[in-house]
Amino acid sequence: MSLVLPKEEEVEKIFTRILSSESSCERLLDTFYNHLGDNPLYVDPDSKHFAQVLLNAYKNGDVSALLLEICNRSMFDLLKEAYLIPKRFHGKAGENPVLLTDASGNLLDSQKKFVTKHEYKKFHEIYLTHPAAPRSKLYLADGYDLVRYYTHDMEIAERKEKKERGILILYALPDTKKLHLTEAQAYDVIWSTFHEIQKEAYSAVVFYGQETGSKFGKSFDELGVLLPIHQFEAKMLQHLGIIDGLVLSCREKMLKTAGSNSFDL
Repeated sequence: MSLVLPKEEEVEKIFTRILSSESSCERLLDTFYNHLGDNPLYVDPDSKHFAQVLLNAYKNGDVSALLLEICNRSMFDLLKEAYLIPKRFHGKAGENPVLLTDASGNLLDSQKKFVTKHEYKKFHEIYLTHPAAPRSKLYLADGYDLVRYYTHDMEIAERKEKKERGILILYALPDTKKLHLTEAQAYDVIWSTFHEIQKEAYSAVVFYGQETGSKFGKSFDELGVLLPIHQFEAKMLQHLGIIDGLVLSCREKMLKTAGSNSFDL
């Protein structure tokens, strides 16, 4: 059996950041032990299956495979759930987050029956009022936790949990793959900005995607911040303005590394 998620071998820089912050360590500890309670959902009913997973994890030195079995979370899953790294953005037509509107602020035909009048009215008010930053767009969207688990034939499957409906502000950023950065290394680049967003709006859900965007034949990364409507309704515009400033500052720093010709504003 191969490693569950080979990219997760490259998390040393992320853990250097975590270990330098006592609050980050506490969040990771709490998230891990929350999954080791008495909830029978995480107890494998098949002892042979459990033994096979344990053996494969031992043979491959794959900590993520072991974590996935004992707490239903891989290494990256734990970090994402503890709000220590962004969730993976799957593109505008991807599974997470699911966009409910188009770039012009109109409800998608396929989503109309799933959105209430109040939700769309609130989104449309914000869409018309918030001045969009360069290379950014607002969407109404549903964000999820994508939880991985073993099937009985030792395959990895995913399911969606904890839906949050909110306003997603999506920013284009320089292409980190062209800088030969892995996903984990890209997370390290935006670490400070990610945590500044968390301080401003703790329950905001942050997404990051490498080369999920394309314009004029050029690929680019995207960072999305989802503000749940039921939590941020009263101060949505205030939070969006501050988040704009944080992300645009991060973009400027990335451009200094990538070069101004790497990204068209």
